[in-house]
Amino acid sequence: MLENLIEKMKKEYIDGFFISNPYNVHYISGFREKFAYALITEKGKYILTDGRHKEIASKTTKGFEIIDWQQKKNKLKQAVDEIIKKEGVKRLGFEAEHLTYKKFTELYDMVDAEITPVIGLVEQLRVVKTDEEIENLRKASQINDRVFERLLKNIKVGKTEKEISALCNYYVRLEGGDTQISENIFLTGSRSSQIMASPSDRKIEEGDLLLINYGASYNGYLTDFSRTVVVGKEPTPKQREAYEVVKEAQMAAIKAIKAGVLAKEPFYASEKVFKDTGYRKYHYEG
Repeated sequence: MLENLIEKMKKEYIDGFFISNPYNVHYISGFREKFAYALITEKGKYILTDGRHKEIASKTTKGFEIIDWQQKKNKLKQAVDEIIKKEGVKRLGFEAEHLTYKKFTELYDMVDAEITPVIGLVEQLRVVKTDEEIENLRKASQINDRVFERLLKNIKVGKTEKEISALCNYYVRLEGGDTQISENIFLTGSRSSQIMASPSDRKIEEGDLLLINYGASYNGYLTDFSRTVVVGKEPTPKQREAYEVVKEAQMAAIKAIKAGVLAKEPFYASEKVFKDTGYRKYHYEG
């Protein structure tokens, strides 16, 4: 993995690479922490974090030198400058899509090297998943299934969206998911059309459509899981019709997914189903 990254660095004419996106830091090193950084050169590998995380960083990485940047007088920028001087870095790349302008100016003013933006260097490696990554995603998806089975036993008339949301978080942890959970979505009745709203104190009423959307994370690999259920009674003809349209569109999109096709092709396949059934105005892009 690192060998491939270094080859890509050479093609960008950089001999040092400062990684600030925490997902990319995790991918490269195995260390998962929001405020951690990595610096890669041809001969050196460094994790820059603070003292609270040094122990876990040393246990979850292999071959990386752990630097406590909080101990430096000028903090992160001094830590970076010391490394590039030690490694003889002349041209330091940074993640243009992630590093803030403030951090960039700090590095530019402090670091004794040419600072140059690069785009998608680690992401190009992440496109093709390793067997380990696929297994992480599989386990996260299996957690989703088990959580859904638990939720079905507790989704009842009178429960609030927030109550079901809290249960979901609890069940994800109980089933082995990561403790860092992104906000889930539970929207009932007329609120179910809002799609991306946060759970509220609204209570579930008999016959409501309940929109469910959450995603377990396992070893930092996040999934997405969405279902819609009718609570307390059989669905009405209109509810069933809408459900069947969405299901047909989903199947059309899945059928269109093949190696080599553009990502927009599955979208157009699902959109066609909505057009043919008169529901086009409800077909959202996300």
